[in-house]
Amino acid sequence: MARSENLPVLPQAVSEIMRLADDPNANQRHLEKAFEQDPAITAKILKVANSSYYGGNSAPTIGRAISFLGMSAIRSLVIGISFQQMTGNKSESKHFNKLQYWQHSTATAIACRVIGKLRLPVKSEELYCTGMMHDIGLLIFERFMPKELDAAIELSLKTGIPLYDAETNIVGYDHTEVGGLLAEKWHLNDLMRNGIRYHREPNKDGQYYESTKLVNLGEKVAVMCGYAGPGVTKVPDVAQFAKDVELPVEQIPIILQVVQQELDKVMASFNIAA
Repeated sequence: MARSENLPVLPQAVSEIMRLADDPNANQRHLEKAFEQDPAITAKILKVANSSYYGGNSAPTIGRAISFLGMSAIRSLVIGISFQQMTGNKSESKHFNKLQYWQHSTATAIACRVIGKLRLPVKSEELYCTGMMHDIGLLIFERFMPKELDAAIELSLKTGIPLYDAETNIVGYDHTEVGGLLAEKWHLNDLMRNGIRYHREPNKDGQYYESTKLVNLGEKVAVMCGYAGPGVTKVPDVAQFAKDVELPVEQIPIILQVVQQELDKVMASFNIAA
């Protein structure tokens, strides 16, 4: 992390949009000015906002898109687009599959939003962004320590231990710790920063336990849908998951179906094959 000049960065426009989305005094014109800093992101936002995923609505300008979607949804879109760009390059690791990683992250984000609307509706879009970036530390491992990441994945597959534990065995820390440090570098808000850092063990989050637990549950939904991250991941027990999320067990298949449908729409929007 000391090599901060080489860390992946959020584009300036994305950082500003994230800041404005958390500012109660910000208005639509402030957000439009932020988009003016990055025409490429603006173009992608308009493309996605006008896609069938959002009903094919007519949004010829970013101002119309903001009015139609709302600031929270725009923030989620911006994070999704910038994150997809960050994972578009060829991996430096032999065993790290970036498409698999993107699918796992996106499925987790969607699940966080779906569960968030049920359990913590006012934070559902923040939970989406947190879910998208919950494993951001893996990108740091992949960029700066590809050999160590490969060794951790191999160890996980060979022994059956989770990737977190394999990373700790090899380098002394795991990607949630690294992700928490990167979240600080990016000046993400506390809810997102804690969700990234503690999603593996939400009980350690004394400040945002409720939202961090939902990120943990969102990742479990992604795994149950068949979108696990690298290494060995145990598929959660449905009955125990229903108890943890405080929902009837009969509703869990519905949640899984909704997440899968939403992920299919997102992949279609980005022209990504399933």
